[in-house]
Amino acid sequence: MTEYSFDRPAFFAGFRDVIPIALPGIPFGLVLGFLISEAGIDRFAGWSSSWIILAGAAQLAAIELLAEQASAAVVLVTIAFVNSRHLMYSAALRQRFAPFPNWFRIVGPYVLLDQSFALANGQPNDLDNRYRMWHYFGSATFLFVMWQTVVGVGVIVGDVIRAEWQLTFAVPILFGSLMLLSITNRAGVAAAVVGGVVALLGSSLPQGSGVLLGIVLGVAAGAAWETRLDDTAGSS
Repeated sequence: MTEYSFDRPAFFAGFRDVIPIALPGIPFGLVLGFLISEAGIDRFAGWSSSWIILAGAAQLAAIELLAEQASAAVVLVTIAFVNSRHLMYSAALRQRFAPFPNWFRIVGPYVLLDQSFALANGQPNDLDNRYRMWHYFGSATFLFVMWQTVVGVGVIVGDVIRAEWQLTFAVPILFGSLMLLSITNRAGVAAAVVGGVVALLGSSLPQGSGVLLGIVLGVAAGAAWETRLDDTAGSS
């Protein structure tokens, strides 16, 4: 048996452990699929964003900006800002994942999602490396399959659900899911509030730039709150 050969118990443990924190993503994926079906873009191309981008918030921003005929530059910059948190995820896991084989460094980051990061980052530092790697892949596999499935269902079902019905529940489900998945502390609340308000007020700005402005100012608000907390802790 090689050092990092398949560890079935670890894989299925990761598969099971991620389910409770993955479930809030189901309504989010369905809503994204509904939006794809209404956005006026090719359905297959829209669904393909679920495995090309593999990031729900970035997909949502990209689909809505494309539907508004925003420029490619605005879409790409927005996706980069939304996904910038993955740089922090990678930095946080770097030491724990450093011993893993080279092929993992290609495949592993592709499936680095919010939930898989939360599980991996919460594991003890002295955990067996083989178990850690396959536990991560187990959680990531569940998330990947679930996401492709629910977005695809949303695209298909969106064709047969009346638009006014979708608008009734899509908005609260979407933002409820984002809150559950993303807001874990006061800095997250500050970022969400500032970003949401700015994006709403700037909804009439050209080329979807209001969304981009909301993202930038939301991130800045969250970072400022974190800095304030660090300064307060340091002076106490």
